[in-house]
Amino acid sequence: MGERETQKEGTAWMEQAAAWILDADRLVIGIGSGLSAAGGLCYTDPALVRKWYPEYSQMGIHTIVDIQSLYWRLSPANREKYWGFWARHIWHIRYEAACTQPYRDLFALVQKKPHFIITTNCDSQVDKAGFFKADIFAPQGNYGYFQCSKPCTQEVYPNEEWVEQMVRNMPDSFAVRPQDILYCPNCGAPLIPNLRCDNAFVERPHLVNWEQYERFIREGVVQNTVFLELGVGFNTPMIIRYPFEMLVSNFPSARLIRINDVYADVPQTIRKRSISIRADLAQAMRDLRGLCTGSAFR
Repeated sequence: MGERETQKEGTAWMEQAAAWILDADRLVIGIGSGLSAAGGLCYTDPALVRKWYPEYSQMGIHTIVDIQSLYWRLSPANREKYWGFWARHIWHIRYEAACTQPYRDLFALVQKKPHFIITTNCDSQVDKAGFFKADIFAPQGNYGYFQCSKPCTQEVYPNEEWVEQMVRNMPDSFAVRPQDILYCPNCGAPLIPNLRCDNAFVERPHLVNWEQYERFIREGVVQNTVFLELGVGFNTPMIIRYPFEMLVSNFPSARLIRINDVYADVPQTIRKRSISIRADLAQAMRDLRGLCTGSAFR
């Protein structure tokens, strides 16, 4: 197949995607890190490091991914600097950052359609956009919570006040005060961000919508269900990307719209019921919103 056959690009394919969305009985929306990156929350963007962490940029560390790799694990030797990064990062990404335009466009695009969202993002951009929590399945955690590092329980703890205190009291740009470090109220072990990093991840609070998500999908087996996948790559493809392909393959009336700035290809087996758009996601969301709310498609 040539590029034009394997990669559905341009205005015509965007118009076709808009027509599919408007014609859908229901939408299953899969959101990966690419959608947040399109709104400016990009972990590989040196400009964001210069803005949020200029001292690291001056040291020659130019991506948030690289900073995270320095402090991925908490230890007795690094705990002040571990929290010096994570407290600042959580404050920026979860609390300081407003809802970005791609998420606002998505909300305007789909709010009148029955929909359910699955996302691997932990930044609460979906919540900030106005989507109901009951319609969101986010199994990878949330920057807005801490958990026990053991963990001794399946409890999570809202952290806005704690994070603000740690950041406010930092003696320099790299470390928090020892007295601001937090410990589990049940067992005394250190608290850590509630993110899926290893087998210690506290996931139960994030699985409350799992059954509703499965039910929403099952109810769409014989309906015109469109799976709208936005910015999903291959970091954790088993959560959204591969299941969407399987479901479209198995549901006779289902369709897939995959939009990604790099990884937009779809399998040959479902190509006739898929639209693959390789494009800047921010622009793609603006275009889709305009097409679906414009007079030509009402």
